[in-house]
Amino acid sequence: MKLSRFQHHTPTSLSECAQLIKTFGKDAVLTAGGTDLLVRMKLGLVKTAHLISLLEIQGIDAITSDRKGGLILGAGTKLSALAGSPLVRRDLPALAEAASLVGTTQIRNMATLGGNILQETRCFYYNRSAVWRKAVPACFKRGGNLCHVASKGRKCFAVYQGDLAPVLIALGSTAILFKDGSQVEAPLEDLFTGEGKSPFREKERLLLARLHIPFMGKEGFAAYRKYRLRNGMDYPLAGVAIMMNGRAGKIEDLRVCLTGVASAPVVVSNASELARGKTLTAELTAVIADAAYKAARPVGNLESAPSRRRSMVRLMTEEVLAVT
Repeated sequence: MKLSRFQHHTPTSLSECAQLIKTFGKDAVLTAGGTDLLVRMKLGLVKTAHLISLLEIQGIDAITSDRKGGLILGAGTKLSALAGSPLVRRDLPALAEAASLVGTTQIRNMATLGGNILQETRCFYYNRSAVWRKAVPACFKRGGNLCHVASKGRKCFAVYQGDLAPVLIALGSTAILFKDGSQVEAPLEDLFTGEGKSPFREKERLLLARLHIPFMGKEGFAAYRKYRLRNGMDYPLAGVAIMMNGRAGKIEDLRVCLTGVASAPVVVSNASELARGKTLTAELTAVIADAAYKAARPVGNLESAPSRRRSMVRLMTEEVLAVT
């Protein structure tokens, strides 16, 4: 597998990067660590004339805190730095743990926070070599008009398998972006379309600069669990992120977000309503785990059976809540 020819750009500021995005438009692709992008380029799944690197942008890898105790994370932060940061490990150990579960040590030393969040959706019938793809008709994600997983499907069911986005969404994170040269902010979950073919909104025009994670509170608790076949390197076949806050033994807020079971992170929308004002008991844990199970609707386009992945969502939710 060989990379096609491209021109490499290394802007040193967000404004310079935004100008390059505006100049080259759809002919340009952003890269940081390249651990996902370069593999797809070698497979011929991505062809670009201009590759814009974010690694030389000043402050893109900063980890700081705000006056209220929240964290501000640069999108270019390496996953190894995120996993090992004393600040992150102290204030948000669940995020540090999630980062430590991504890939291998070598991958974490290259991969970045922004790259993990904005990684492309995956599928048995998409992430294949050019030779293999010639043997089967093109699916929706490859410009065709069918889905090999759902024969009567009218859309692409490719799966989003990021580890960090569900944790960040459960924590109520805000994305700080540059769009057409101006800074905008949006809830992180708003970046996702829910469509397997094109999983991110305005990807060609948006530059993710930083993530802001609000202070969780002294009574807050967060955790992430990941189901995969090999503990050393695999993407999540299912993942559960949970954030819970309360006072005097009563739950005030509960957020559950899933990964690996749909084309975008799945927020279990009724989790907080089910739990608010109640004490966490075995019965309530079962109710919340059932809600997560119902929200997960995987299809058969990854290594593990959909029924297994869905069952693991229930089990992992119960496991997290059992230790709070």
